[in-house]
Amino acid sequence: MNSASSLSILNSYYNTIVEDLVSSYSSEISRNIYLEKIHSHFKTVLSYNISNGKKIRGTTVIDTVRVLSSESADELLLKQAAILGWCIELMQGAFLVADDLMDHSLTRRGQPCWYLKVEEKESAVNDSFYLYSCTFTLLNKYFPTNFKLYHLFNEIFQRTVIGQGLDLETPHYLPSIDFYTEEHYYTVVTWKTAYYTIALPILCGILITPSSFLADHTEVKTITLNIGTYFQVQDDYLDCYGDINRTGKIGTDIQERKCSWLIVQAMKLLEKNDRRRDILRDNYGNDDQNKVQRVKDIYEELNLKEIYQQYEEKTYQNIIQLINQANFNSKPLEQLLKQILDSIHARSK
Repeated sequence: MNSASSLSILNSYYNTIVEDLVSSYSSEISRNIYLEKIHSHFKTVLSYNISNGKKIRGTTVIDTVRVLSSESADELLLKQAAILGWCIELMQGAFLVADDLMDHSLTRRGQPCWYLKVEEKESAVNDSFYLYSCTFTLLNKYFPTNFKLYHLFNEIFQRTVIGQGLDLETPHYLPSIDFYTEEHYYTVVTWKTAYYTIALPILCGILITPSSFLADHTEVKTITLNIGTYFQVQDDYLDCYGDINRTGKIGTDIQERKCSWLIVQAMKLLEKNDRRRDILRDNYGNDDQNKVQRVKDIYEELNLKEIYQQYEEKTYQNIIQLINQANFNSKPLEQLLKQILDSIHARSK
């Protein structure tokens, strides 16, 4: 799979989708100076929040189409894949704008979070609504009769919102990090990340190819969710140990008392009478950098870096085994899932 080529295809349709979006209601807006002003604002919302980033989700749609079409996808099919890719990137942009505000994050993709750029930070909520609404503007224009896509986007969006809600409420209804378990963690990340990061783009790609019947294969869902969960564990690790010059983001999981993979592993490893449990309880979920460092010191004592490396390799092999054992009757689909897994394996951003 030529991922650079897929990225090039996706980017080649950026101006097209922006023109589609900014031209919505243009005849009415052009006659009203007040609407023109907010319309200009939304153009900036688009350029600031979706033009940058890794675009893993968007390119995965194109990768899916190209592999399932044996590299013979015509220009129309690639355009449809790119449009769907941008639909997911718009949804992603909406989630990130809202997520950064709720998590009090400072940077995203190497620049200040959007809510820090607007005059009233709460207005970023409405901007996130705008980005999500753009998804359906594009779906209405390019896929007006493909109701499976409508239902899929609606289902995945709602699942992600539920997962995000669970993530946000965890520090409030779990009174202590003693209750941060793997079962709770994997529930959060499956709903918050796995569905829309990996399952959605692959299913979108499948649904616009002649192999659309594969979208109903139960093992497709199982494997894509496993890859998506693996992706989120990597994010949790990078939040603490990633190089900001590569991730473009200052980690805040410790400060926000997130139920992250690292704290779950730490609490799992420590005996109930271990004094370090008390240190984690007293310091986890605090903005004070000295307290943040105390948490990181315990992570070091527990060799969580090494444990993560072991997890990463074991999980990679387990997913490969799931793919090999799946009864897809489709070598291209097996190839696709392995290539997507390889593309994120041991990532540093």
